[in-house]
Formats: sequence, structure tokens, C-alpha cells
Amino acid sequence: MVFEKERRQFARAEVKWPVTIITSSPKTPGEIKNISQVGASMYCQELPPTGQEFRLEIQPPNRQSIIVSAKPIWAIENDSPEISARFIMGVIFEYISEEDVEFLGDVVDKD
Repeated sequence: MVFEKERRQFARAEVKWPVTIITSSPKTPGEIKNISQVGASMYCQELPPTGQEFRLEIQPPNRQSIIVSAKPIWAIENDSPEISARFIMGVIFEYISEEDVEFLGDVVDKD
């Protein structure tokens, strides 16, 4: 699935930040590929349970981790040979602190 900029309500920043998906299963590492104040798309090896909320621990450079509650909104299998991750997933943030929303706003504004 390819997003067109016109379909997005919120501006996004292209990033390469490590992320950890935290569910009742073992933690799954991944990488954020773009992020906004309300959601992100990311590469990962395993998908969280469909339709269930989970936590993400996002590690921006030179800053403390951002912990959010998230819900998957789409996922596709990755067919790019340059990326080793099995999936690309889009998530919406169900809960994020006001401080982290402000930080992400600054990141998006600089992109």
C-alpha cells in the first residue's frame, strides 16, 4: 500500500529510529521509517495481534525513549530485497504524552 501525501491529515518526518513492539509475547525489535504526532509506519519481523492495542518503545537519537500505546491500522509483507524486515506496518497512537507530541511536532517541522 502506498500513501499519497494528499490523503494524510498530519505531516510526517522520514526517520530511522529503533523501536520495540511490546505485547504479551516476547518483545519484537523494528525500525520506524516515518512518524507524525499521531502515528508511524515501521519495519518489523513479527506483527502484533490483529486489532489489539500494544505498546511501542521508540528510541529517537539523543533523547529518552517515547512510550506510546498504539494500534495497527495496516500491514503488508515487505518485498524489498534491501530491507530485511518481513513486514511494513502502519500504526495510530492511542496514547502519547503531551511532551512527546510536542517533541514529534518539532521533528516533523524540521523535516
